[in-house]
Amino acid sequence: MRESAITLAPEITEQELSGLLSAMRATSLAGWHLEIGTAAGGTLRELMRFYSAEKRPRFVVVDPMTYFPDQLAIVRRNLAGAGLDPDTVDFRISKSWPAFRAAEQNGEHYSFIFVDGSHKMHRVMQDLSWTRLLEAGGLICFHDYEPRMPGVMRAVDYFLARHPNYEVIGRAERLLVVRKTARSPAPEVSAIDRAWAQVENLYHQVARSLRKRLGRR
Repeated sequence: MRESAITLAPEITEQELSGLLSAMRATSLAGWHLEIGTAAGGTLRELMRFYSAEKRPRFVVVDPMTYFPDQLAIVRRNLAGAGLDPDTVDFRISKSWPAFRAAEQNGEHYSFIFVDGSHKMHRVMQDLSWTRLLEAGGLICFHDYEPRMPGVMRAVDYFLARHPNYEVIGRAERLLVVRKTARSPAPEVSAIDRAWAQVENLYHQVARSLRKRLGRR
């Protein structure tokens, strides 16, 4: 069982949470909010508490809910214990890519996206597809952006190098905060980008496996 499932605490540090809320405070974020990967709902709880009940935007959570047993029930209990109604959250029990395709077809738009799902490069690239639905001026934040999570760093760096209309506006420990300054003329993540990330992920998996075998010898 994950520690957060017992403590119900966010899986981000106090400094990361402070940086996240500071960025939100400095930006007008009236539209829908999305969290990709919620663990026990600790970060979701703090994001929702940032707003008064009258001004709280719609929150959407995308997560397959297989992180630990009874994950969804634990998330709901976490919110309810903080005086938040879990029924106001749109829980989508799904992996990121199929959830994105459905959201895109429905014409959804978001002001804020928090990414803390799978750390594999091709999965992060799929998460980055959601930027197509991010409003200009909106924020997308990445947790575990650090050398120990190379899949996250490689995917995000690849993305930022190709899209000058996304600017880094803050960083706190493992948290990276990015603003979308203008609408992109075409979808940010293409099939080629996703295929490249899949190949890169496979390559690094094989390389790690070989290093481990050689280390044993």
